Amino acid sequence: MIVDTNLASLVFGSPPDSDFVPVVEWLTRKDGCLVYGGRLVDELWRIESARRFVRTLQQAGRANLIDRAEVEVEEINVKRANLCQSNDLHVIALALVSGARTLCSRDAALHKDFKNPKLISKPRGSVYQNAGHQRLLRHTSSCRRGKKK
Repeated sequence: MIVDTNLASLVFGSPPDSDFVPVVEWLTRKDGCLVYGGRLVDELWRIESARRFVRTLQQAGRANLIDRAEVEVEEINVKRANLCQSNDLHVIALALVSGARTLCSRDAALHKDFKNPKLISKPRGSVYQNAGHQRLLRHTSSCRRGKKK
């Protein structure tokens, strides 16, 4: 799973917003894995609760830091494709490099990009926005879970 900065304080807050309790439980008590890297690291690190939570997940082996250079190269490719409606090319690039296909976000333009099969496919992306989306808390065959890159 990728958590967009616009929800980081609600997901990683203490306590988390009720819509994101299932995300926190999946990440901490079940077999969830957070993927982060590139510019998203810089954005998340500006939020104290996110920084602490991600570090805790990393120490527990439940967060996968993707190499910044890999994400930046892919971001250039995404920009060249000129298909994004959002300004979050780094999130799309992170999904492509990591294989993560679940995004936690409330950014409508990013949702369109993440679900656009011309950008993300095999498998397609899905977007978690509230507790009704618990079925999305699962791993996909494309995710590089546990691989250190």
